[in-house]
Amino acid sequence: MATQTRLKEDQNFWNVVFSVFFLLVLVFALWSLYRARGSFPTFIPVFDAVMLSFASFRITRLIVYDKITRFFRELFVHRREVVHDGKTYVELTPYENGVLHTMNDLLQCPWCIGLWAGLIATYAYFMFPWAWFVLLFLALSGLGSLLQLIGNLIGWRAENLKLDANSKEKLGHTSDRSGL
Repeated sequence: MATQTRLKEDQNFWNVVFSVFFLLVLVFALWSLYRARGSFPTFIPVFDAVMLSFASFRITRLIVYDKITRFFRELFVHRREVVHDGKTYVELTPYENGVLHTMNDLLQCPWCIGLWAGLIATYAYFMFPWAWFVLLFLALSGLGSLLQLIGNLIGWRAENLKLDANSKEKLGHTSDRSGL
């Protein structure tokens, strides 16, 4: 087995705190659903489950990747403006340790935010009747985002195949284009 090395982080305390916090929020959500409905939710239609999946996907992308929420992500890093060759750049440096470091890690992690997004979307779905429309809206935009990503992948693959074919032609490799 190969030995792995990584930069030492003293973040275990804050990682445990956030994990316990998530579990407490989950327990509270279940308890409040039970009190409001008289029982735990045990059924969800397939369409609604798919809708919640796409809504969670969209919430996750919104928080982790989209420019509109960059201001929030940048609350948890050192932000410094640097002028180089007459242009102003923003230098972002993560905190080395502490709660802000853990928050930055959390906000950079689609799997972590996906857990929170799934919990919030599911809780809202079962708790608030008006949330169905909001979740449907998020699900449709999530599906649109996914289709855009698939389109980008297809486009990038086609571009790479074109570049490979062109570089092979320049090297003198012949290609059989008789079928074109």
